Amino acid sequence: MLKTILITTFLFVVILLQGQSSFHASVTYATKQGQIDREVSPSIALRNLTNKTIELSWEIKKSNLSEGWDAVVCDHQCYSALVDEKTFKLGPNEVLHDFKVSFRPNGKQGMGNIEIHLFDTADEDGTEETLTFSAAAQGSDASIHDFSKETTAPKVFPNPAIEYIHVKDDYNRVALIEIYNVVGRKMSDFTVNHAGAKYDVSHLPKGMYMVRMRDANGNIIRTQRISKYNP
Repeated sequence: MLKTILITTFLFVVILLQGQSSFHASVTYATKQGQIDREVSPSIALRNLTNKTIELSWEIKKSNLSEGWDAVVCDHQCYSALVDEKTFKLGPNEVLHDFKVSFRPNGKQGMGNIEIHLFDTADEDGTEETLTFSAAAQGSDASIHDFSKETTAPKVFPNPAIEYIHVKDDYNRVALIEIYNVVGRKMSDFTVNHAGAKYDVSHLPKGMYMVRMRDANGNIIRTQRISKYNP
């Protein structure tokens, strides 16, 4: 009986160890906002959980970029935008602090979203992680359509939002607000009422969104990033 118990315990421990990943990602979703004239690079940290060198592989599975944007993946080095998979190594207990996707807006406002599958080449099925990187970029307030330096630009608040948002617009120029997710899909739009109205965003999933503010002629006055938080 004792021998049977010991064998069973041993097999259980072996199965448990086999089910453990050889690496750890600090987060599986990274997001960052920046300007249209520079790279926007959300990043995560990767840690080798073992006392031996491991070989990791990443593959881009989904890529959604605004028109004119491109992006590159960086492990120990950054690759060309044409590279969509690569293998690299982590030494024993090594931490790679800056595994990232560098989005390049190339002077254009917009959003980007890239999904990466990462795994240990020695055990792809048992270690695969799905990592999502997203970015948004907009011009400086000085370049906002039809606004002088003395004019206060409109904005949406609170940020992050939970249930409702409001529009602060001292000159009542915003006639319509549109809310887009990180892959450019319109999620909501609202006709603006400047009498202190609030706009329901409770249905939106947690994450980052871009809000476009348009005037009565349909011109974009401002694009602002907001975060949606679900307690």
